[in-house]
Amino acid sequence: MPSFQSDTIASRLALGAFTPEQAFLAALELYRHDRLFAVPAKTREIIAKRGADTAIVLLGRSDFGGHLIHALRARARVLCVVDDFRAHRGEQFHGLDFISSDRFLEMARQDPDLVGVNACRSDYSRRFFDGLCRDRGIALANFEQIARAFDLNAVLDHRVHDWGAVIAARAGEYQQLVRRMADPYSADTLHAVLTFHLTGNPEWFLNVARPYSTLYVRSGLFALDKDEKMVDCGASIGESTTALMHATEGSFARSWMIEPDRINVATLQGFMRKYAGTAHAAKMSLHPVAVGDVRGRAPFEHLGHHGGSVLPPTRADACPEADYVAVERIDDIVDDAPTIIKMDIEGFELPALKGAERTIRAARPKLLVSAYHRSADLLDIPAWIDSIAADYRIGLRHHTEDRWDTCLYFY
Repeated sequence: MPSFQSDTIASRLALGAFTPEQAFLAALELYRHDRLFAVPAKTREIIAKRGADTAIVLLGRSDFGGHLIHALRARARVLCVVDDFRAHRGEQFHGLDFISSDRFLEMARQDPDLVGVNACRSDYSRRFFDGLCRDRGIALANFEQIARAFDLNAVLDHRVHDWGAVIAARAGEYQQLVRRMADPYSADTLHAVLTFHLTGNPEWFLNVARPYSTLYVRSGLFALDKDEKMVDCGASIGESTTALMHATEGSFARSWMIEPDRINVATLQGFMRKYAGTAHAAKMSLHPVAVGDVRGRAPFEHLGHHGGSVLPPTRADACPEADYVAVERIDDIVDDAPTIIKMDIEGFELPALKGAERTIRAARPKLLVSAYHRSADLLDIPAWIDSIAADYRIGLRHHTEDRWDTCLYFY
């Protein structure tokens, strides 16, 4: 294997010829030698020198920035948020003022130890702020690098954890999973996603990413039939059922839309009203519950769209009784044999699959399962599926320019 330097693996520049597997193994070796290898040198030096007095300015407004504002309390000083569109409106973001890019550059001239943290998740915005700092010699890091530099996993939501330690500890299992993949593109995608999580550099998965519009039913791994019956877990506002309609030219047979977030439930009720009196009306049913491996109730954060989720035990005590949701097993919900089970349920995919064991064994549906919410899901979900149905083919696709929407396909 070629010998790669830490700066070349972290930046993905001047690597020469390499395979995705070689890049992953090099990043793994570098991480094991120095878990902070991918944190930019200047930023790393400032954090080592200043510690909890490190002054940080968030670059761009995003949910990731919100996570950092709360996670960095008592660990660093987050001063403000750069957003040129909101800077003159007198607005705030999680209690911090918005400032302009010009004001940020002025602050950096006054304090050479200022660190800009690029929390943007779109490629265009990331590149804008990266260039702004690089061209002026301002210390810079992104969300993944700061989460690692300050060791934030204990205070972060599981969906934005640093995966590095899990990848290093279970590297052999990931390599076994590579060999289990049904096609070379899936193997390359797995290596690219893992290398991103080791380096924090999204350039690694941008080279394998497919458009968001290809998520689930347009993965390219299998063809659909005219009588598909889909269990839509995490139905959100109806995107996946709509995609099924379009991909089958309206000839699908059934969609069980399962969604516990009451904001989304109201949207889905409106979605279903649009089809009242059409042939589609009898094909769709709405189930306002969460899914798991046992029946019960769970504390839930109702945020609408893609953000709502079952609350972890550390936040359950603060959940009002009215926000609890019913939990059902898929085996108890479906009244027919599905041909597809789709899941995007914020890290609770594995319990939900276990609650569908009888259905999976009997019907052998295609399984389209999000695998980016928890660091071990890429390993634990295939291992469990293999334990009950070892003849599935396994594919992997990454469907955004961000860390979201890495999806496992069993078909």
